[in-house]
Amino acid sequence: MDESRYNVSDEEMDSLVEALDHMLNEGEPDFYGDLKEAAWNVLHENPGYGFDEWVQTLMEEYPAEVVDALGCNPEEVYAALTDLWESAYLDTTTGIEQNYSEWALSFSNECAVDIYHYLIDACTEVKRIGRELPLT
Repeated sequence: MDESRYNVSDEEMDSLVEALDHMLNEGEPDFYGDLKEAAWNVLHENPGYGFDEWVQTLMEEYPAEVVDALGCNPEEVYAALTDLWESAYLDTTTGIEQNYSEWALSFSNECAVDIYHYLIDACTEVKRIGRELPLT
């Protein structure tokens, strides 16, 4: 039998096997999920944005997410973003689910965004108090 052309230590082999296992267990990247999160961030960070500003900012600030999820054909991307605008996004922080067009209304101005943050703070405080109350 031919002797191996590669000299690999047991530690190196274990490390390679572990890396391969990790890669196989990761699964496919969630490009569409990344795009949805980026799309929500654009609305949250830019109060008062409507559809046109949202699309423009999304393509300028998150081009990799747009291309990875939707491709690079301008007509197809625009059509997909039009559909996305009317699809639901679940904010895991609050548990509120709305269409992006509804999130745009929820974040219509700075005051509305402040109210959203007050809601998060209030929910956190209620949870904290609930943990501290004795069970009866």
